[in-house]
Amino acid sequence: MSDQPAAGEDVFSEDDLGPSAHDIRQARRRLGERIATAIAATCCGVWAGGLIALGACAAPLVFELTPYPHSGNAMTAVFARFDSIAVGLAVVVLGCEAARTLLAWRSGQLLAARFRRYLAILAALGAVFSATRLTPAIQSLYSRGARRGFGEAGRQFEALHAQSEMVGKATVVIAVVLIFLHIFTLQGRQDEETDKVPTPLPPGGRLP
Repeated sequence: MSDQPAAGEDVFSEDDLGPSAHDIRQARRRLGERIATAIAATCCGVWAGGLIALGACAAPLVFELTPYPHSGNAMTAVFARFDSIAVGLAVVVLGCEAARTLLAWRSGQLLAARFRRYLAILAALGAVFSATRLTPAIQSLYSRGARRGFGEAGRQFEALHAQSEMVGKATVVIAVVLIFLHIFTLQGRQDEETDKVPTPLPPGGRLP
């Protein structure tokens, strides 16, 4: 019986061991997606951690140990600086979302990935709102001598403070969810690609 393959029959050769152009593109895409995921998850962790450290740890102690008005002036200055950091983190997270969207453009869009992008946009809007509206308004009230529970200015401050707390708590939750979604969608995408990898033919001929 001849060992020569029949005409038109696919034969496994040494060239089949090397990566194809498609495999190289997929490897680069997966690497880019991992890098974008790592950066986005890190930014979300710093973002959530900073809000927790300021809101749950620093602010109560500063207001307890530092007399008025120095306590309020100090914390509003700290939150204003962190707002700038938060906006920068939001820009980076949105950039990572754009990169992952482009890298996965031809692979289909998972529902979880779309939900992740919407959450990232929502968190970014919250950061911009805090930096441009809430924190400046609170600083302005403090500079005019407003205190919580005293007069009209105090009531305005109370309302703004409640909004700021709500935005901060929502951002922490969103940031944590974004971390999980970034990891979940990355692993899911890799599993889909693994299932689509064709199996090379055995030496000498066609599959049994």
